[in-house]
Amino acid sequence: MRANTACKNVWMVVHEQAGDVGSYGLFLNQMGIQPSIFLARETDFAALDARTPDLLIVMGGPMGVYEADIYPWMRAEIDFVERRIAADKPLLGVCLGSQMIAKALGASVYKGQQGKEIGWHSVTMNEAGLVTPLRHFDKSQTQVTQWHGDTFNLPQGAVLLGSNGKYENQAYGYGRNVVAVQFHPEMTADVFERWMLDTAKELPEVGLDPAFLRAESKKYGPGLLKSNFNFFTGWLTQVAPQIITDLRNIPANDRSSPAAAAEFARQYTLKM
Repeated sequence: MRANTACKNVWMVVHEQAGDVGSYGLFLNQMGIQPSIFLARETDFAALDARTPDLLIVMGGPMGVYEADIYPWMRAEIDFVERRIAADKPLLGVCLGSQMIAKALGASVYKGQQGKEIGWHSVTMNEAGLVTPLRHFDKSQTQVTQWHGDTFNLPQGAVLLGSNGKYENQAYGYGRNVVAVQFHPEMTADVFERWMLDTAKELPEVGLDPAFLRAESKKYGPGLLKSNFNFFTGWLTQVAPQIITDLRNIPANDRSSPAAAAEFARQYTLKM
């Protein structure tokens, strides 16, 4: 896919379908930005200049970083992520994206010994995390969606920012411009329902019922949406302020204010 150069350059890499951008797509559209979406298996990563986008977001997927023999595009994508890190430009990794960043930084990625973590759970941001925009995902603010069975070692030079009782490495930063989260801040009703279609084996494995998950999502989804909006705009203010200069239709001068976030969350409340 060719990058969209008609607007501010935001690239998003997805691993199953374009809709997996979740609420980040909503937020960017609210800013008047149409991101360029790259489906990993159809992308020639070697041909892409990792320095080009103002912002790169690498989303999640069901595959493991250690399955490069099964997914031949995987090595090229990890090399692309490594080039992006070397360029020292804004990069956000979500779930599989966080694992790819860890791998690109030389850390090991592997199946978690504690089993799969699925559903709504809390994450505790440590002292370092609480002074970053990731504070909006702290357990005092919201529950987050988890959907993973893999984990990774914290890369050398990275700073641990958030953990929970099951998997320690839930959020970390590297340098000024790289942030990675193991959980899924981007969950929306559409994404949730699509994932639920593929859980026939996974949910019984972890003792979860679809009706219970839907009830939990209805309860916690709007709060997560608000927290993700606050995180995303707060982080962009720090690392890529040019991206949010066109933020539109938010009824407050301060884009990161609670009033602005609440109004945006109201517009996109999860309807389950």
